[in-house]
Amino acid sequence: MIDSIKNLLGNSIRKAGISQQVEASIVCDDFNRIVLEILGENVKDKVKALYVKNNTLTIAVMSSALGQEIKLHELEILEKLNQKTGQNKVERLRFLV
Repeated sequence: MIDSIKNLLGNSIRKAGISQQVEASIVCDDFNRIVLEILGENVKDKVKALYVKNNTLTIAVMSSALGQEIKLHELEILEKLNQKTGQNKVERLRFLV
C-alpha cells in the first residue's frame, strides 16, 4: 500500500514538472537538520537554507562568524547532503549574511 502511494506521488510530481523544486526543498530541509546536528541547537534560528541553483545551495546566516564556522564544516555538510540524495546535487555552499 505504501509503495503504491509513493509511486503515485512520484508520478504526480513528475507529471506536474516540479520534481526539481521538490528535490531542492528536500535538500534545504536536510541541510537545516545537518547543521543542527553538527553545530548544535544554538544555531537553530541563525541559519537557514534558502534555495538550490546550479548545484549551489544558498544559505542565510545571521553573522559572518557563523558563516565562517559553517564554511569550516562545508565538506562534511556536503558529504552528508549528497549521501542522503545518492547524487551530487550540491557542490558548494553560498552564504548570504
